[in-house]
Formats: sequence, C-alpha cells, structure tokens
Amino acid sequence: MKKTVIKNVDLKGDVCNLVLEDGKIREINREKGVPGIDAEGRKVVPGMIDVHAHGCIGMDALDGNFEPMCAFLASKGTTSWLPTTMTMDIDTLVQVSQQKTDFPGTQILGFHLEGPYISPKYKGAQNEDYIKAPDYDEFSRVHNVKMITVAPEQPGSMEFIERITKDGVIASLGHTDTDYDTAIEAIRHGANCLTHTFNAMQPLHHRKPGPIGAASEKHIYAQIICDGIHIHRASILAALKLFGPDRLTLISDAIRPAGLPEGTVSESGGIPVVVRDGAVYLKDSDTLGGSGSTLWHCVCCAVEMGIPFDTAVQMATQTPAELLKIPKGKIEVGYDADLLLIGENMEIDQVYIAGERFC
Repeated sequence: MKKTVIKNVDLKGDVCNLVLEDGKIREINREKGVPGIDAEGRKVVPGMIDVHAHGCIGMDALDGNFEPMCAFLASKGTTSWLPTTMTMDIDTLVQVSQQKTDFPGTQILGFHLEGPYISPKYKGAQNEDYIKAPDYDEFSRVHNVKMITVAPEQPGSMEFIERITKDGVIASLGHTDTDYDTAIEAIRHGANCLTHTFNAMQPLHHRKPGPIGAASEKHIYAQIICDGIHIHRASILAALKLFGPDRLTLISDAIRPAGLPEGTVSESGGIPVVVRDGAVYLKDSDTLGGSGSTLWHCVCCAVEMGIPFDTAVQMATQTPAELLKIPKGKIEVGYDADLLLIGENMEIDQVYIAGERFC
C-alpha cells in the first residue's frame, strides 16, 4: 500500500500537508518538517472532471482508441472524463462501449452518448441519418453509459427517461426543440442535466422560457462550454446566476482536433474542420465546428471573465463529481487523490491520479 506525502501545499490559503494512500486522501495535517514531496507553496486543486468531451489529438471517442487520449488529457489536468460519442448507429456505439478503457492517465468513468435520440432541428454537427426516437431495448445494449443527451419532445422520451434514470443513467436535455412545459415534464420524469446550455436548444425568451428556464426553475445541473468563444462572457455570468456554482458544470466539449497545431485540417463527424485561433471551425468557413479546449483552459477563461478562482475550479471538479455521485472533486479526507499542483500564471506543474504522480 503506497503512501505519498505532499507537503507545503496551498489549500485555499492554508499551508498544509496531504497524505495520499491507496488512491485516497488519508490525512490533511499542518505538521512542520515532515518528509515528502515539497510543493513549495503551490496551490493544490482537485483534478478536472470533464463530463462532455468527444476527443483530442486527432482522435475521437468513436475510434475507441482511448490510451493516447487519456495520456494527453491527464497531461492537461483532466483526471477523469466521460468519452462522449456523437449520433451514430447503435452497433457502432455498442462496439465502442466494449473497448478497453483502463489506461494510465485520465480515468474513464463511463460514456456519455450525445444522441442518437435528439432533434433533427437542433442536430448541430450530428449526422441526421442516425437520429431517431428513443428505444430502451436498443439503448440497453450499450455498455457503461453514465449519461445520455435526449430531446424530450421525441416520441417515447418520457418513458425512456424514467427507465434509464432508475438504472442510474443521467438523462441530460439537449440538441432539442423542447418548449418549457415539455422540459418540465422531462425533469419530473428524472432528467437532471442540460447539455451545453445555450447551444443547440431554444433560447431563453421572456414569454417562452424553454429548456433553460425549466432547468433553472427546477435547479437541475447545467453544462456550459467556457472556452471564451462558444458563449459570450455576459451569458456565462448570467448562467452562473441562474444555476449557481453547485449546479453549473464547466465542460470542454472538445472534438477530434483539440490539442493539434494551429492550421491543422481534420474532420469531425465526417465534416472537414480546421484549428484556428484556439477553436475548431468548419473548413473554409467562419462557422464554429466544435471546441479545441481542455477543461483547465475553460477554468482559466472563467477566471478571466471575473469568476473567482475557487468558484471556477468548483464548477470543473466538485460540481460534476456531485452530478455523477462519485467521491471526487474535493480535497478532503476520504476523497480520491486526484490532484493538480498549480504554479505561476495558472500553469499546471504536477498531476496526481489516484495518488500516483502522472506528470
């Protein structure tokens, strides 16, 4: 049973020592002169938890090749993630869900299916050929699903949402043309999240509050892309007021080209895209094709927008952990020892996953 001591960490302004053992935080103390790894006063925060990321470094969750993605994401501070699949035929989704997911680096907690049970009207970059109404028996063939994005206006959605939530799967409303009343009904049936708030859904209108108004009223969780490009600063701050940091969850929504050099041409869902100005655009177009960010970058963007550092970190750690109901996202005794040591200029100096130093 390996024991690691990281001493002289700055835990929200309190200099202390962390004792890591068997993948957990076993003790937090303020003893002086203890042997261990000297953090030299660096800030310590929980590892980032990304519940919505499709891929990176030229790879996509649908490829099923998770080892290099887990290594890259871990090096950027994401210690846990839900590989997120795009709308595709069920046989492909089943095949992907059967691939090996236990690799060094970022821990795969399960899958997030973004489709195929979504709205053609708000499909975004999804392939409309595979969009369909929910089918519980079909869905049950896919392994280790933790979350699925659903358009609740699709026929049979309410029954589907109720069944999967009883199975412990999070139903997230997104890529949807739902109105307020239908969204409220879906929440009553167990839906507990909103997929990339503001994107691919009806807007918040003063007479037609839509899914955003319903989600805020019922205080369910809400994902938001905080890369400084997808959502205006004022809308990020408004969402924070609507949902609060205990419900608003930062996501990267990163796609295949994330992490590739500027100007790299790739594809996403069969559509040519190019990396430009830190984002991913449709090739030969000014239309956003997806996110090229890491979750830590989103935290840094939130801080630049005026959100307090600890609040921004909470929305990328504690809040998604509570959404998933897992013992991560806090630096407290008994929680998983997934940690980041932060140096000057918000740079990640060291990454620990399950008590082991990754980089």
